[in-house]
Order: sequence, then structure tokens, then C-alpha cells
Amino acid sequence: MPEPVQGDPGNSQADLQMQLNKIKANVILSGPVFPEPVQVLIVQPVNRALKVSCRGLSSNKFYDSILFPDQIAALQITSDEIPFNGDASNFRLGVEALRLGLAYEYDPYFTLSIARVDPLPHQLEAVYDYFLKLPRIRFLLADDPGAGKTIMAGLLLKELKIRGMIKRTLIVTPANLTFQWQREMQDKFRERFEVLRGDVLRSNYGTNPWQERNQVITSMPWVARIEDANDSLLRSHWDLVIVDEAHKMSAYSQDHKTLAYQLGEALSDRTDHYLLMTATPHKGDTDNFSLFLRLLDKDVYADVKSLDEALARHQAPFYLRRVKEAMVKFPDDSGKAESLFTRRLVKTIDFEIDSEELDLYYELTNYVEEQSVKASHDENTVRGRALGFTMAMLQRRFASSVYALRRSLERIKAKREKVLEDPEGYRQAQKLKKVPEDFEDMTEEEQQNILADLEDIVASIDPQALREEIFQLGRLIDRCLDLEKRDVGSKLSRLRGVLMDHGIFDDPQMKLLVFTEHKDTLDYLAGDGKDGRPLGKLREWGLSVTQIHGGMKIGDRDTPGTRINAELEFKESCQVMVATEAAGEGINLQFCWFMINYDIPWNPMRLEQRMGRIHRYGQLKDCVVLNFVATNTREGRVLQMLFERIERIERDLDPHNTGKVFNVLGDVLPSNQLEQMLREMYAQACSEEDIKRVILQEVDLKRIQEITNHALEGLAKKELNLSAILGKSEEAKEKRLVPEVIEDFFLKAAPISGLSPKPLRQDAHIYRLGRISRMLWSLGERLEPSYGKLGREYKQIAFDKELLNDNPAAEWITPGHPLFEAVRCYTLQKTEDDLRSGAIFYDLHSLEPYRLDVYSAAVKDGQGKVVHRRLFVAQTNLDGSVVVRQPTIFLKLTASAQQSEHPDGSGLPERDALEQVLLDKAFQPFLEDIQAQRTKEIETIERHMEISLTELIARQNLVLGELTEKQQQGITSQPIAANIKQAGDRLDDLIERQERRREELQRERFLSISEVKNHGRAWVLPHPQRKDPGIAPMVENEEIERIAVQAVIAHEEARGWEVESVELDDRGFDLISRRPHAEDPKTFVEVRFIEVKGRAAVGEIALTTHEFDTAERLKDDYWLYVVFNCATNPEIYSIKNPAVLGWEPLVKVEHYHVGANAILGASK
Repeated sequence: MPEPVQGDPGNSQADLQMQLNKIKANVILSGPVFPEPVQVLIVQPVNRALKVSCRGLSSNKFYDSILFPDQIAALQITSDEIPFNGDASNFRLGVEALRLGLAYEYDPYFTLSIARVDPLPHQLEAVYDYFLKLPRIRFLLADDPGAGKTIMAGLLLKELKIRGMIKRTLIVTPANLTFQWQREMQDKFRERFEVLRGDVLRSNYGTNPWQERNQVITSMPWVARIEDANDSLLRSHWDLVIVDEAHKMSAYSQDHKTLAYQLGEALSDRTDHYLLMTATPHKGDTDNFSLFLRLLDKDVYADVKSLDEALARHQAPFYLRRVKEAMVKFPDDSGKAESLFTRRLVKTIDFEIDSEELDLYYELTNYVEEQSVKASHDENTVRGRALGFTMAMLQRRFASSVYALRRSLERIKAKREKVLEDPEGYRQAQKLKKVPEDFEDMTEEEQQNILADLEDIVASIDPQALREEIFQLGRLIDRCLDLEKRDVGSKLSRLRGVLMDHGIFDDPQMKLLVFTEHKDTLDYLAGDGKDGRPLGKLREWGLSVTQIHGGMKIGDRDTPGTRINAELEFKESCQVMVATEAAGEGINLQFCWFMINYDIPWNPMRLEQRMGRIHRYGQLKDCVVLNFVATNTREGRVLQMLFERIERIERDLDPHNTGKVFNVLGDVLPSNQLEQMLREMYAQACSEEDIKRVILQEVDLKRIQEITNHALEGLAKKELNLSAILGKSEEAKEKRLVPEVIEDFFLKAAPISGLSPKPLRQDAHIYRLGRISRMLWSLGERLEPSYGKLGREYKQIAFDKELLNDNPAAEWITPGHPLFEAVRCYTLQKTEDDLRSGAIFYDLHSLEPYRLDVYSAAVKDGQGKVVHRRLFVAQTNLDGSVVVRQPTIFLKLTASAQQSEHPDGSGLPERDALEQVLLDKAFQPFLEDIQAQRTKEIETIERHMEISLTELIARQNLVLGELTEKQQQGITSQPIAANIKQAGDRLDDLIERQERRREELQRERFLSISEVKNHGRAWVLPHPQRKDPGIAPMVENEEIERIAVQAVIAHEEARGWEVESVELDDRGFDLISRRPHAEDPKTFVEVRFIEVKGRAAVGEIALTTHEFDTAERLKDDYWLYVVFNCATNPEIYSIKNPAVLGWEPLVKVEHYHVGANAILGASK
């Protein structure tokens, strides 16, 4: 224990020397000289002082100090002699705190334990086999739609955060996806992100909100286009940047970079980790794709030759694309892996509007064309485009519903009348209003605000022209009113017929999703008849209806009138949902399989977003999607042709109806092209036939095949390495950090942290907690950048996410949660003395004492970054032999309640010798496993970097050579000397860049063991009661256990299973037995984690606490194989999920036991 050394100016030289002698390697120093307790590493006398090199016990920070006598006097010096008088329970708790802090090192799919997700094979492959194996994550994920890219991004985010590799994350998305990202990060990963828009920027004038917030979501068009947003963003730095729909950052060429591409370049320079995600990575253009990949690494993809090399090897650095066929579920019991997606059956419902509706259509078209022609000739092109846009919107509203058209016409008429009252005032007040370039990427609410603003733009403020236009609008409104007086129009009549044909009125449980572009049409179909809204036709027909539109707040499940509440209402109590595009933004409706597009957006990609609400993972039925099209209007005929082309191409390219043709439709028909052509038709700049000709030419089977079969698609994976994923999933199942382990640790550590969790009710595993003790507050503030804000109060807490279904108000506590991490770190602080002092444990099954040393070691690269860190336990036997054990060994031992006599350890390897043994048996294998994977990744990056930069250097040498030759020939038509200097400087830059990158890669390649630290030492003694009559039958006999294990292995192999022994790994069982797939021996369709117990005859069986807890955790995957009569003729009795047998605890030896009759009765 600490020995205070009192300072006294009158100390003699001998006293001083005695004090100096106490400071040597491995002693612990604490006091005002250092900010934390430190362990001495090296001591060197300097005259009357000492130069000491130390390492902080908490921070691992190194200190080099020269200590003078008066400073030494102020220190407490803890001898390196260990008294073994620490509290054994606290010692074990401290080891658990260390182990749980590194849980991600042991569980290959760690984040699954702390996130509300049930990932699919392809999602696990991306995160754990691609992303996390890179030294620095720069990656383009280009899976087909529906792959769940947000889940993969969230898994990556959690893994990097729990490893302490990131604190600041920026997510850049299209505006209409910001809510979806915010919601998924919160709901699935408990990560709070703030959406940063213009209002936030304006309210934080004079500060930089990008730098002040650690987790931000923003929209790509806004931040690329708005100068203030862009400037302030580029004054911030991030640890991780995620870009969704990243193809919008593509550049036209090296010399023509879009604003979005420039943003992508700037962000690449301002983050360590960079994840780009898109379903459309290329348009069949190798040069453009290479330029796009340069956002990730400008050296590796500096030249297109790097991409050629990737195509030759069918593998590109930093790139992963899986097509829909490769996305499957985990295999069922028969070993069959079902496709992830059901079929998507899309059909066009054509109808004709009647003669009265047709008269309105023609009169409206005349008005729209007249105004559009004026707009096209407007000298003010911005105003002209805005007016043309508004006129086209009227045609879209007619296609939607007469009611929607009338409402728009009334608003426009009222605004024209206001202009007529004061034309000059209008001219003075009117600012230039325009349609933003990124209109299609905006949220529905933003679009509606812009459209309302554009409705007051007029072609002329001439009073006579305004009166004529107002008269036209009045006639159109009257026609609309006349049509609305009829009971039902052509389109509505067709809708009712379709609903009857599909049985909606006969089956109240059947769900229907109806999409419309316009809020007015939504009211026409689903209005509640209140506050001036009509009673919706669907309600009149007796259907229960809910709705979602852009004017609704996002809200939550419990707030009526919000989007998320409407989603829940549709799922639980309403048969029909009518929605505008807002439901295409982050609302998940896979419980519904029937969808009607009541009107068709002129951007076909909007249809894909709509269909994605129901055709997604979790959908159990084939989806039916019906598109309503009026075939006797020009717009309807154009859309009909487009859908016919798509259907024909899908029959050839997508016979399984996965919807993959829509995936490339945006590449052949850009999002706004169809609408732009229709606006030109209204301005009489093109005809209906011209538009059809473009569709015939662009939406062509051969053209789409060129993209889907382009050489670049050779980089796409058509199938997963399912056997490898299953193997790792099996390992994860066994190593997963289950709620019971977290709960057990927290409940034992809580009193140390001043917490008193009380069970809500018996066996409920939900606890009342209340206010957090003050002793955790400052620690919580220090941990906040890594884990989020520690609450001051938690009313209820739970450790199993399944319990949250019935108790949504309970806080889910896991590693990474601020409360758990505060308790874990505080426990580490409070158990440090027990770890340093050493402790005594008992082992019921050991005949001789042995010593356990707890070590941690890190692997660092040449950049000084910690790549991995793990705990190791060295077991030293009395004969001096050393065996490497897992830290879970302490879970199977009994903590001594009092200090006991123990061997003095003389003759056993001390720390230096022990660390040498660990280096050979543990550290070096640990390093070699990591080094092999790191070398593979670096070699790939290095190969492509050399190809790219060597090619650029060769070209620049040619340029320089040509210029030099011209100079020698005396050609003076160009400024040769200046050009030669410029070419030479460029060549020098490239050579320097290549050398610099080589050095960086070398530093990333070479790994070393670092930060080896001994955390504590314990003696383990044979249990003093092992010979007591009630205990002796449970004590294992080494020879009997060997016979039993061999018998079980032979039994399993005879069944055709493959068996692996893990007896020395302290995993809570002895064997892993795997049943191979009949057709694919590398794939295992069933696994058993087997604990073997042998008895010479027939007798009761005991499990250690660790074995029992593991059995409870693994449930049906855990098997107890009891081998009776090992001394004569071994007989095997196997029990599945033995935790349910009714074991009796024996507290004094920390075991559970059960009689032989229970084993014989339960055996399979």
C-alpha cells in the first residue's frame, strides 16, 4: 500500500538516499507533482536529483520529469511489492470494467448489441469486411436501392465512436432525406443529429454552428449553393463525413466541376473518414467515374489507368457494389437463403376523361400555352422561367383533380386582381423570383412555399392584359365548379372501380397507400370536412383514412396530427393512407403492399421514392403498384408511352420484377428532363411527338443494357460470400455482449457510483433509478464528446432492448450509453487500488495454486494511431510454465472474502520475463493477425497509387520533353521558357506527391506492439472447501474430464459434424460443433456450443457461475453433454438449453448443481 514519504529540510544524506532508492521501475507515484498516479518506467540519477520516465495510469500519457528532494518528499510511493490484500470482488469488477470497455475487440459484430437493428448479411459484409479493415475509411458504397445504406452508415458510426476514433460527424443528404436520416440515426442507433439549415445559420450569426455541433445533418444543394453556408462549413473539420445520393457530386470533367463536386473535394480535405453512398455510381463513363472516385483518394485514382487495373482484377479500392440478386436473408434451418426483396408488380391504369372534362382541359391548355409563349419571349428570362413553371403546374393539377386545379386558379385570380389594383406598386414591390435549380431536391414544404410565391408573377402589368387574364381565369373556375357539382368524375369513377376489383371494400384488414402530388387533391380524397376542407371521397365511401402531407410536423408516435403518428395510425387502425411526397421522405410502410399513384410526378424518379416506402426490406408480400394515366390528354399519352417502354424493358432485363430498371432510369432520363420538355411544349417550342421521340430514343433497351452491362458493372458483386458471413455470425452469437452481462456489471458497479437501481417488479429486469449522483457529473461532462450528454435523472432503465417494446419510456443502457460509460469509468477509478494491491481467488477444480496477471496491449501503426487494443491474462503455474487465458477466467473463480496465505512466488517469472512470454504467445500472434489484413489492404492501395501517379509523371515527362525539344529547335511562337518552368514545377509536384504518399503508406503498413500495461495480479488457490462432503462430488477429475471430452468429440464427428475445442479459452463451454450444409461444406447450418461434464460413475453435475450464465445467454444454442460411467463404459446424455433444469446455487463456491436424475430425465 502507499508509503508516504515525509519531507524534512533537515534530512540527512542517508535518509535522502533511502528515499531515492524507493523510486525504481514499476513503483507507483502519486501526489502534486503529477496530474494523475503514474507508474515509473525508467529511473536515472542526475546529481542529487532523479530523472524519471513514467506513464499515467489513467491516461497512458508519458511523463519525463526531473525530481528534486523536496518534490520527492511530497510524493506517495507505492512499492512494487504486491500485498494481495485487495478486495477480490472489486478486483474482478475492475477487470470487467476493462473488458467491457474493449468489448468491440471480442465481438465481431459489436454494434448489434447496442443498436436497434437486425442487420442482413450484405450489411454486415460491408461494415465489418470492408469499411473497418481500412486504415483510413474512404469508401464508395454503391449498392442497388433498398440495401439499407443508412443502417450500414449507422453501424459504421457506432463502431468508430465506441473505438474512440471519431467525435464529429457530418451527414450530407438531399433535402428531402434529411428527416429520414435524422429519424433512423435516433431510432435505430440512439444518435442525436441536428439538421442545420438556413434558419440555424441566421440565428447563430457571428459564430460557426458547424464547428460548435458535433453531429450535424445538412442538405447537399443548400450547402453547395448558399455562399454563407459553404464558407462557414469549410471552416470546420470533421472526423467522419457521410454523403448520401453522392452521385449528385459528380463532375462533368476535370475542367468543369459542379458546385457539388467542389464541395465534395473540400469535404474530402476536411475529414479523416469519408463515406460516399449512391445507387447510381456511374453512367457507363469510365473517365467520369474515375473523376468521381478521386473524391475519395486523389492519388489512387489520379489516372483512369487505375480503374482499368481494377476492372482487370474485378476489384477496386474503396468501392463496393452489390446488385439486388446478391442481397439475401440469413439461411433458414434447411440452409436456404431467401431473396431479400419480394416482387414489385407495376401496372398502368389507363382511363379517358369525358367530354365535359376534355372541354375544360382544352380551355386550360389554351390559357397555359398563351401565358407560356409570353413567358418564353419575356426579356427577363428569370421571370419568364418562373411564369412558365407556374403554368405547367396548372396542367399537373388538372391531371391530379379538378378540385386541385380550381383551388390554384382561385389563388392566381386573386393575386392578379391585387396586381390590377396597383400595377406600379406591384412593379416596385416585386423582387425577382425564380425557380431554384435544386427545386426537385427540396422538401415538399419548401416546394409548396416557392410555388405559392411564384403564383403572383404575371407576364404583363398592362391593365387591359390583366383584365383579360382575370376573365379567362374566372371562366376556368366556373367550368371547374360545374364539373365538381357532378357526383363523380372519370378518374374518381375509375378509382372506385379499381378498389372494388381489388377487394378493398370487402377486407377491412387490407391496407392501401394512395399518392398524390397536391395537398388540394389530398383534401379532395381524404379531407375531414372541417375548417373549409371538403369531406374526402374515400371517407364518403366508408373507408377509414389517415393522411401525410408536407405541412405536418414530423412529431412522434404520441402526437396526433404529425407524420409519425399518422404512420402508426395507418398501421394500427386505418385502412387507407393518402399522402403527398412527404410520405416518400423517411416514412416506412412495408406493412402495406398495395399502392396507387393517383397522379404521376413528371420526375419519374419520384415514383421510385414512393414505391420504396412499401417495397423494402420487411415487406412479406409482392407489391402491387397502379399508375393512373388519362390517355386522351397529351401529358397522359406521354406518360403512357414512358410506362410502356419501362414495362417492355423490365420483361427483358428484370424478369423477377425487382425494380432494377428504375435504378438506371435517372441515368438515361434525368430527373427534370420530362418536365422541361412538357414546358417547352406549352411554349410551342416542341410537340408531343418530339417528346415521344426522345422517350423512344433514351428509354431504350439497348441503352439501358449498355449501362447495366457496362464494363464498370464488372466491379459489382452478384453474390455474397455467405459462408464467411455465417461463420462470423456464429462467432458473434457466442461472443455477443448480451444484456445479462451488462445488467450484472451495472448492478454490481452501481453502489460504487452512488446509484441504487430498484427493480420495477420481481423478475422484470426494468429498474427505477432516479437522480444521478453528483460524483458522476464531472466525469459525464468529460466523456460527453465521445458518448453524448449524461442525463441528471433516469426514471427507468433496462438492459434488454426487447423490454422496450412494452416499456418505451425506459432508457436502454448499453456500452456507449453515457450513463453506462460514466459508471464503467468511475468503477475503474475506484477499483484501481484493488487491482494494484492484488487479490486472492479460489478455484474449485484446481489442485495447485497459480498466479494470474492482467495485461493490456495495443497495436499501433507508424502514424501513431491505435489500431487495436486487447486484454490478456497470463496464468503462471508453480512449475514456472505460462498459459495465456481470457479475462473471463475471473468469472469462473470464487472471490476470497478474506486475506489468505499464498505462495511467495519466488522463482516464478517476474514482469519482464512474463512480458517476454506474452510477447511470444499472445502479443506476436495478435500483431500478426492484424498485420496480415493491414498489409493486404495497403498493397492494394499502393498498387493503384503507383499506377496512377506513375502514368501522370510519364505524361508530364513527355510534355516537358516536347517543350524542351521545341526550345532547342528555336521555336518561339509560344512562351516556351515559361511553359517549360510550369511543366517542370508540375513534374516536381507529382514526384513529391508520389514520394509523400509512399511514406504515408509505409507508416500505415508497419504495425507494432505498444502500451503494454500490467493492470493487476491475483493468486488463485485451491478452494478450501473442495473436500467437504457436499462439495467434493462436484470437483472435476482431470483424467475423467479428458475421457468425457474425447467421447463427445467422437460422438459429434460420427454424426458428420465438425468439432473445435476451446477448453482453454474460458468461454463458458468446451467445444463448438458445427453441422455443414449438405451442398456447401464451407457453410454451416447449425451450431452447438457444448459444455462437457464427465463423471466416473453416475452423480450430480455442477456448472460454474460463468458456465451457467453462458447457458442462460445462448439458450437453445448451448448444449450440456454429460458423460456418465467414464471409468468403465462412457454413456453420453445431451441436454439442450440446460439452464432450464432447475439448478440450485451453491453461493460459497459460486457454482450451480443439479442431481443425476434431472440429467437422465432431460437428455435428448
